Amino acid sequence: MEYGFKTSLLASLVAGLFVPAAAWALEGGHELELVAKTVYWNDKSVANQATATAVSYQQAAQGLQLNYKSPFVSDWIGFDASLYGVVKLSDSGTPTTSLLEVGNNGKLADSSLALGRAVIKMKFNDFAQIDLGRQLQNGLLLKSSGTRAVPDTFSGISGSLRPSTSTKIYGAVYDQWRARSSADFEKFRTESTAAGVPNAIESISILGGSYTQGPIAITAEFLNAKDYLNKYGVVGAYTIPLEKDALKLSAGLFNSKDAGRLFVCGAEKELDCTGTGAVSNNATGIYLDADWKLANWTLGAAVSKFDGLWIEDNFAANAVKTGSLNQDHGTNPFPTSSALGPDFANNGESVWSARLAYNWKSYIAGLSTALKYVNGTGAKSSNRTNTAVGNETYRELTVKYEVPAVKNLSVSYIYGSYSSGVDNYTANANVKGMTRSSWENDRLYIDYSYKF
Repeated sequence: MEYGFKTSLLASLVAGLFVPAAAWALEGGHELELVAKTVYWNDKSVANQATATAVSYQQAAQGLQLNYKSPFVSDWIGFDASLYGVVKLSDSGTPTTSLLEVGNNGKLADSSLALGRAVIKMKFNDFAQIDLGRQLQNGLLLKSSGTRAVPDTFSGISGSLRPSTSTKIYGAVYDQWRARSSADFEKFRTESTAAGVPNAIESISILGGSYTQGPIAITAEFLNAKDYLNKYGVVGAYTIPLEKDALKLSAGLFNSKDAGRLFVCGAEKELDCTGTGAVSNNATGIYLDADWKLANWTLGAAVSKFDGLWIEDNFAANAVKTGSLNQDHGTNPFPTSSALGPDFANNGESVWSARLAYNWKSYIAGLSTALKYVNGTGAKSSNRTNTAVGNETYRELTVKYEVPAVKNLSVSYIYGSYSSGVDNYTANANVKGMTRSSWENDRLYIDYSYKF
């Protein structure tokens, strides 16, 4: 009976919303796209040595997007929108906000429906564009995630200028956020849940620029979570064309620093501190990366080094809802990070990573595989002086099959495994940035898109 209800709800969503809109969109240069993402997660983890709490769960959900894009009326104004729907297919174990919200009853929601995007867009020739409303964000330090059933979106204003074909200047100011597991837009917050401690972030501001000319590409970006956190990043890349292949060399420099009264102990769960008083954090991370495409092979290697705890999460939301966090899982620009899970960006940590991918098109059209290995050593506490030293390791396998017989249909399986340990560990000497001592995650995605 429960499965039948979910199936009928999904069918009603398609028939009642998508089909009439598709018929209308075929006229007048309007674009309409249906995106379906089926997600299955099997997750097992043990928290760090301070708690050693084991958590395991399985979740499956069907995500649907109806993405509409209008032409520019009079070549200067238009409107884009996206309707996001998620239906729970199954769940067991500990309820988490991975795919849907956890309600006040402690159970995973059955479904959600949201107007995730609603954007008034204005352009001025090819020189400038302004987007006002609910929108996706794609930047160096803040990016809408595609790892869940539907992406997260932001509410505010963004714009870009193109002084030349090789140069772009862009910026954004957002005052609300809709998490990828939620249907509601909410104010930004820190992770502090202590009584009487302010945690509301008024806005997130971004200013950046990029330059691309031939083999050279440079991007710089600054992010401010008001009264909480400042971040900046600079990335440069140079692609060396070879006879049949290409070698891309890149380097990055990033910083995250406290920026006001909201940066207190407890505002970021990975800070090593006690109480609720003001703390400081000024962290710098650098990396070097090489990516070599050789026929059907892609080989990659990277190294990173950190001075201070580089904070990935720019904010949180629902910080006090049912006592659980609905985090912004941040945007980690380091090639030595895990794709999903630990940040590998602790104070004093040295990290190296190796990647290997192969496209099996010569044997099986549409099939590709990838391996990634990450190892971090020398991690230390961020706001305490002690003898604790942490080490961590991550392994990832990805298998993807793009079905040749069905356009825009793909199936992906991703397996991730993580482990960490802390030498000289005591209750007062730990590396809190290593939130888990072990973790295993199986993910299955079925992705399909259709443009009417």
